[in-house]
Amino acid sequence: MYGRAWQMIVSAIKTGEFGGRVPQANTAVLRVWDPIDEREPLDGGWGDTLSMAFWDMDASALGVRGRLVARLWGRNRALFESLAGRLFGNDIPWRPFIAADAAEIAAFADGLAAKDITEVLVVCRNGRGRSGTVGRWIARRLGAGFETTGDDRDSGYIRETLDRVAGTAQISDSAAA
Repeated sequence: MYGRAWQMIVSAIKTGEFGGRVPQANTAVLRVWDPIDEREPLDGGWGDTLSMAFWDMDASALGVRGRLVARLWGRNRALFESLAGRLFGNDIPWRPFIAADAAEIAAFADGLAAKDITEVLVVCRNGRGRSGTVGRWIARRLGAGFETTGDDRDSGYIRETLDRVAGTAQISDSAAA
């Protein structure tokens, strides 16, 4: 890039801002759906993609049983969803952020460090709590810049779970050329 270092940028955006974007090989997309949304597959052509669904809520919203199930079995998504479904029913959109989600996000972020990715789009309905928190965490992990079109709202539970499961260390100085 003409002898100067370039830096990866992580952007937290709303679903409405994402629609109509043309896939680019140097852009990765992490799409956070509401658990009740019908999930549309991402178009091909992006540098890397990850789609997942959870609410901007912690397990405490589910009471003592919910916290216990999330803490003990949150690293195994299938087991967690099976047990929580038995306790809370499968007909309600109860899905909080769990340790398995944090591990998947960390693996996604860590994989980007070795790719020719210059931009990461973290997309959710409002472009604030979930996407902002996850986007800031990814930017910190990769030594990248961060920007958002939303506010600076932070979901402490999501950030704390990411830190607890994947750590707080930066794995890369940035995507320097």
